[in-house]
Amino acid sequence: MPAHTRHSFPDKVVSKIAERSAYICSNPACHRVTIGPDSAAAHKSIKTGEAAHICAASPGGSRYDMSQTEAERRGIGNAIWLCGACADLVDKNNGHSYPAEHLRKWKRDHEALMKECLEGGKRIVLQFLPHRPDEGIALKLLHILEDKGALYLPYDQENPKRVADSLKELRTTLTSLRSQVAPDSPLDVILDSIVRACRHYMNTTPDHPDLRELNFSLGAVRKVIGLNVGELFKHYKLPASSELQSIVPQ
Repeated sequence: MPAHTRHSFPDKVVSKIAERSAYICSNPACHRVTIGPDSAAAHKSIKTGEAAHICAASPGGSRYDMSQTEAERRGIGNAIWLCGACADLVDKNNGHSYPAEHLRKWKRDHEALMKECLEGGKRIVLQFLPHRPDEGIALKLLHILEDKGALYLPYDQENPKRVADSLKELRTTLTSLRSQVAPDSPLDVILDSIVRACRHYMNTTPDHPDLRELNFSLGAVRKVIGLNVGELFKHYKLPASSELQSIVPQ
């Protein structure tokens, strides 16, 4: 096979990496949902994301790794799901600003959090019933989240130890709050998901992360919490601060 042949992903890899990412961009700084309805055709959807190569598909591309086999280059281990804008971004300047290990970190955190916090049969209860008996607790949850600057402050203003302490406190507070809601109710599922996201951060982030590590790890957690905040907005129609609105995927 000629050396210049592009090793593109097969359709099954593209479909699977999109599913594993819940059709959400894996860049921790991006909150784009990459699938939605086609306004021109009621029976169709539009995908705005793509399976990007962590190591380039052909020589001369961003982060090309000559030691990879064709199977590795075309495999799901070399794929990361990104929106179109982020896929272009990571390849600028031949990918020098976005080395392979950083993209793998994005992918690892994103997929782990999607699985731990958003998967499972319980999420079906988020097809909400019309009554909302726990609206007061939902409002209390929003106020608790609004008080956590670690969820929305710029990363260069964050102190890593305070972030860890803040997320630990949030996990404890929300675990206690769950005792006030019905098991497996929509609000219980949301609370459990946010608690799991906090736990993931504490279990996978080093004690003294540098700014880039903080950006990646905390950004992934913010995204999952933002997804759950979006569910709260949709169901309870509650007012929220612009800071919380900023972490809800669009």
